[in-house]
Amino acid sequence: LQTFTLPVFPLGSVLYPGGLLPLRIFEPRYLAMVREGLREQRGFAVCLISEGRETGQAARFHPIGTLARIQDHDQDAAGMLHTTVRGEQRVQVLASTVRADQLVMGQALHLEPEPATGIAERHRPLLDLLRQAMEEYDPDFGRAEELMDASWVGFRLAELLPLPPARRQWLLELTNPTLRLEALAQFIEDLRTGDEMSR
Repeated sequence: LQTFTLPVFPLGSVLYPGGLLPLRIFEPRYLAMVREGLREQRGFAVCLISEGRETGQAARFHPIGTLARIQDHDQDAAGMLHTTVRGEQRVQVLASTVRADQLVMGQALHLEPEPATGIAERHRPLLDLLRQAMEEYDPDFGRAEELMDASWVGFRLAELLPLPPARRQWLLELTNPTLRLEALAQFIEDLRTGDEMSR
């Protein structure tokens, strides 16, 4: 299997394939990373922090993350870079080194995309929930072709639900889109029953 080198951006949040993530960048190492990425048309890996913080010394991170590509960017007068990245496919960082400026460089593998999987009948309520949540912001959302794909629907629901970071990471690492929907359905049921018990 062929590995490739890319920068790693350890964050306190999880980026899913197909997802959008707004970032405010001010540290020199990450400003340089974005400049290099734009110049070389190269992405970087967003990985959830396992130990440490987003700023300062390089943090430890979960090895499975998502390749991010810069969608747009704008720098304000104070030097803060506002950028939005889109998640592409999942990657696994096998080894990493830390540059003098504390930017992490990883040796990574592309992970296989999940097979196209339809939405099972028992998961139709999840699809309806996602459609209701998203049509409020995007009237065309309900006609998206991706709504027929279990992987895409699962990742979008995982973005919307109030999940703890460790659970978000677990959902990213799952490789079966139907199992991911099962887990999300259980989480929603737990939320509902918890609400009823607290009344």
